[in-house]
Amino acid sequence: MKAIIEVTGQPGSGKTSVVISLGEELTPASVLYIDASPDRQLTEALAPTLPELTLGRLVSEHSAAAPSREAVDWVFQDLTVSVGEEQELLTVGELPLTLSEIQLQKLQYGLTRLIENYDYVILDGHHPVLHGLLPEETLQLLDIVIPRDFSGWRLTNGRAFVRTPALILNQYGNQDLPASLEEALQAQQIQLIGKLPHYPSEEERARQFSTAFGDCLLRLNIPLHPHAH
Repeated sequence: MKAIIEVTGQPGSGKTSVVISLGEELTPASVLYIDASPDRQLTEALAPTLPELTLGRLVSEHSAAAPSREAVDWVFQDLTVSVGEEQELLTVGELPLTLSEIQLQKLQYGLTRLIENYDYVILDGHHPVLHGLLPEETLQLLDIVIPRDFSGWRLTNGRAFVRTPALILNQYGNQDLPASLEEALQAQQIQLIGKLPHYPSEEERARQFSTAFGDCLLRLNIPLHPHAH
């Protein structure tokens, strides 16, 4: 596995669109999308039918005893649905924030084994339990922020990052940045990798977005597939 990219952002920030565009740009590498957002917009956008089995449901229904490792492998493979050539989707659903020791062990083992099968893993949204299980050495945080959310922006708390978190300003029109964001940039606690404008129409976005986003991707601290777009 080359990298895990956890994409965060407030509702309406364009986070899910960025996740989909990121997966497209990484083609033909193998990609696992993980929909960790409560609204499940990524699942609705990518999956022809909504999956009946989610990660949250799996963990909740199999909490009484620790199954064999072979059983965990089999069940986790069954969780993913194909959403394109070399691209699959796992929907988290309602995963509790507090798990028993058995549930946590099963989740850690199954998730670790699953993501090893892909070149890239892209998470849409932040779930504290999943976040804590992701390997630090391959984890890259990407925060999507729009001007509407400037006033409430703050640096993500919790674990330290091996890789500096990245930031994309979306729908940006040269507005002044909030003091908290300026301070984080100056202290190199976060790296600004791109500014995407607000496009006046979908036609204009279709013409220009891929190039602009591709420039952002080149600044993202992840190893790229040699044949990526």
